[in-house]
Amino acid sequence: MTLKFLQLFKKNDFQEKLEGLTIAISHSLLKFLNINLNDPVYVCVAKMRLQVAVEIHALEKQDIVFSPNLEEALLLPKEIETFLIPYFNKNQTLHLGPVIGILTEVNDHKEDISFPSIQHLCKELAEELAQIGGFFYLFGLQNFQEDKIHGYFFNNHTWTKHHFPYPNVIYNRLHSRKADASTTFIKLKKLLKEKEIPIFNSRFFSKDETYQLLAKNTTIKKHLPLTEPLTYQNFNSMLKIFPLLYVKPVHGSQGRNIIHMETVDNHYIATLSSGKKKGKSQQFTEEQKLWKWLEGYAKRRRYICQQGIDFQKWNGRSLDFRILCHKNFENNWTITSTVARIAQQKAIVANLAQGAEMKPAKVVLNDLLNTENASQKLEELKALALEIATILSENTNGYLGELGIDIGMDKKGQLWVIEVNSKPSKKLEEHIEKTRPSTKALLEYFIALSFSPCLKEISKDE
Repeated sequence: MTLKFLQLFKKNDFQEKLEGLTIAISHSLLKFLNINLNDPVYVCVAKMRLQVAVEIHALEKQDIVFSPNLEEALLLPKEIETFLIPYFNKNQTLHLGPVIGILTEVNDHKEDISFPSIQHLCKELAEELAQIGGFFYLFGLQNFQEDKIHGYFFNNHTWTKHHFPYPNVIYNRLHSRKADASTTFIKLKKLLKEKEIPIFNSRFFSKDETYQLLAKNTTIKKHLPLTEPLTYQNFNSMLKIFPLLYVKPVHGSQGRNIIHMETVDNHYIATLSSGKKKGKSQQFTEEQKLWKWLEGYAKRRRYICQQGIDFQKWNGRSLDFRILCHKNFENNWTITSTVARIAQQKAIVANLAQGAEMKPAKVVLNDLLNTENASQKLEELKALALEIATILSENTNGYLGELGIDIGMDKKGQLWVIEVNSKPSKKLEEHIEKTRPSTKALLEYFIALSFSPCLKEISKDE
């Protein structure tokens, strides 16, 4: 089932002459949308639906003029010039959109508002939506009220504060786990549920939760390093089995606070991934002293203990692969990006936040394997990532539309799942001058969720 769209271009011609809540359209558009002027007509933008008067004027088929009162009542920025409207028309309602809300951290007290972590994404979205139709705005947890949202609109390379209607869909880009778990965010999610507004990637995954979900699948389990909660008993037994271990925060991100543990000649060598002691190793000759040292970290936050894998390296540097997966308009997972992440010399993790270098996955695989095997391995990486994305979305409440899946390859060519990120970095491939495939994929999912009520109406009619 698909939904076709028509672009409508908002015009200012004779706008001031229109009174009340009125739209002006051409006779051909009236006929195309099968509107009966003897019955009430409605305009719906995001979650605002208002009854309007309709005037017929000599306009182009795809033109629409809003009266000043209607534009104000719909909380529309004057700069928005293009909308999408489904060919399908139900209950005499013109559904205009999409209106996309991006939830992130906002400091209203700063004079110069900026969003560096998603600035490139916002620029791409603004350029694409200017061509396609609709608009997006950013807002913080402090910016919503029952009937409207105070947000920021990107226009002419600057951010402008504006009152907005509740959007069709919300993309959660909160970077703080504390904010994600706050009572304010819980209140917002409850409000969105009442308003039937989808919010996707509405929370972080924890490492233990991801492992437990994926380990239920026998095919995927073969690709999972053994992972246990960090306790003295678990750590002690795994230390005897595996020469290499990783101790990771359950709620960690960006490769921070990870401890690389290696057993060499009855000595234990511990290396930190971040902080002032990044890359520096400590040696222990006794398990008890090693555990006492570890306890200092375990008291601050929950950790897991994970089997270490002797991963394939690139020029002696740690290596893994980041596969970006996105939902498309048909609600199916697709691969939008596959890159190799190469750690700094002597670094224990290959996260970009820890200074890793990025290269096309195919280039690195060609260096490590022959061309035929490299192509096959690339397809294996993609297939594994898609399977993981499908399993997680089928076993997670709410909407998932985007995942960053980190996979390593050992020296025998076996693939191992390192981590799954529900909020992957937006800095990936920022050097690309044209709009990135990941941004186009997000936009496709925005549109799908924005007009899902129309799709449901079609299903009822069928």
